[in-house]
Amino acid sequence: MTSTQLKFVTQTTILTKLPSVLKCNGPKLVPFFKTVAIFFILFPKAKYKTADIFYLVFKCLPICSLILFILLHGINLRGFEYSYSRRILTGLAFSLLGDALLVYDHAYFIHGVVAFGISHVLYATAYGMRPLRVFMLPFMVLPMIVIYLMLSGVLYKPLSYVIYAYIGLTMFMIWRAMARIKIDNNEWTWTRFYSFLGGILFATSDALLALDRFVTPLTHSQILVMTTYYAAQLLIALSVVDSREDTEMNFRVIQETDIIKLVQEHGKRLSQIHCDDLIALVSAKRAFIQQTVANTPIVTILMEKKVQLGQNIVLFFNRTPIVLFIKPAQRPKDD
Repeated sequence: MTSTQLKFVTQTTILTKLPSVLKCNGPKLVPFFKTVAIFFILFPKAKYKTADIFYLVFKCLPICSLILFILLHGINLRGFEYSYSRRILTGLAFSLLGDALLVYDHAYFIHGVVAFGISHVLYATAYGMRPLRVFMLPFMVLPMIVIYLMLSGVLYKPLSYVIYAYIGLTMFMIWRAMARIKIDNNEWTWTRFYSFLGGILFATSDALLALDRFVTPLTHSQILVMTTYYAAQLLIALSVVDSREDTEMNFRVIQETDIIKLVQEHGKRLSQIHCDDLIALVSAKRAFIQQTVANTPIVTILMEKKVQLGQNIVLFFNRTPIVLFIKPAQRPKDD
């Protein structure tokens, strides 16, 4: 890596550190911090049974603010672009539903747990399954055993199945968040670390809630549970800032769209190309793009504006003899 590229990578890493992210995105996060402050001012100790509807509104407002933050940050609800941000947004929506259901936990407690379980699945799918890193699984099993031993004597059977399944989904989400962290300086991104730290805080909030509800009442349980919960959702939402997954996906979509446009422009010239040959050509180009994405810091390329869209594809077509793609039966016979 050249000194110029290293400089850009360093600048990008600095810009995604938490203080810099909060400073750059401060105006978009003002509603979140205000609604959290209002919630703790109005409900500092515990839920007020006589004002459930007001408790529901002010409890859900911070998550609504994070959904608004992702929408203001930029998102495309169609196509392959922004798939990471879209899944995080959907996960926040299910978390919002879970918050609302748990307000009336006497009737909808299991429904709320299921909604949060779906949000964990969406977060995990956003993080992806590569790299797999199976060696991290034992670190996820140990907390599950501890929580099982803590709750095994206090949960009745139907509820225990739901709780244990939810704990498994939580650990699965944390495992995927941990697996995507790369320690190498050139691959390290703070946004991936935010998602992992958010998962840890989410599990901490759930453990405190379970301890307070099923084992023994905790002092200042409202502040402990909701502070860790809101912090977790904030960090998970901040992981969409400068997301490498979205950057790579957008780069690939732009490149492949360029191929389609080029084929359309050269329709007459390529009219005699066999379908299988054309598919092989596009597949070869796609493989080249994926290799480029895998071996090159995409953010650095975009910042230096070294990606000349379409030029490499045109060059590829110009240097490839078109006769190679003609059916063997249609090739001109030698004199």
